[in-house]
Amino acid sequence: MKILLGDTCLKTASAAISEKNKLIAYMHSEGHTPHSVMFPKLVEQVINTAQLQFSDLDAIACVNGPGSFTGQRIGLTYMKTLAYTLDKPFYTLNTLDVLANSQKAKDDVLSLPLIDARNNEVFTAMYMNKDGFYINITPYSALHIDKVVEMTVKMCEKNDNLVVMLSGDAQKKHIGIFKNALDKKIMDYSAERDNVNLTRAPLLLTEDNREDPFLAQPFYLRESGAVRMKKIKE
Repeated sequence: MKILLGDTCLKTASAAISEKNKLIAYMHSEGHTPHSVMFPKLVEQVINTAQLQFSDLDAIACVNGPGSFTGQRIGLTYMKTLAYTLDKPFYTLNTLDVLANSQKAKDDVLSLPLIDARNNEVFTAMYMNKDGFYINITPYSALHIDKVVEMTVKMCEKNDNLVVMLSGDAQKKHIGIFKNALDKKIMDYSAERDNVNLTRAPLLLTEDNREDPFLAQPFYLRESGAVRMKKIKE
């Protein structure tokens, strides 16, 4: 089964083709070119690299948030339009799930993706190993970073062997506060975990992720700043 996967939720856009749960082509954006310009080119590049035609695809999958409000809409709109036009099955994946599962899950590791939500808030959830995958044990949430640190400290107090793996575009910004609170329990910073890595994303796809491309919507954890300001003025 050949699946086209795409993501534009964070700073780096990416596209990939998977077959039998392994990537056969993978491209990601470099520099500061807007996702609206770069993403269609990335999709064409992975199709060409895999030596396929769009008609050869069996399904299309898109990371649909949380993340950048504009970024989420760019990738999702392009991918669901493609799925609808080609009449292919369409799947969505949560950004936090993909970030948390950039590596095969291990026992005694708390996978903690952090997506920058501004004003020292992050989109996040806590994940632990279940059958080789990181499964969220807390709800997807928008929280102040101090609250996330507090929750993480409590988790570590319950398990002396627990270590914490941060990921996401807010990882670098906030790793210091985690290390101050938990010292050696925090894995060292890795730039490879800053952005969505689609390598293991095909393994996360199930029928529960399937959606009608005409009805699929971005996954928001809160309203945009513009909407919130409008409500305040009203």
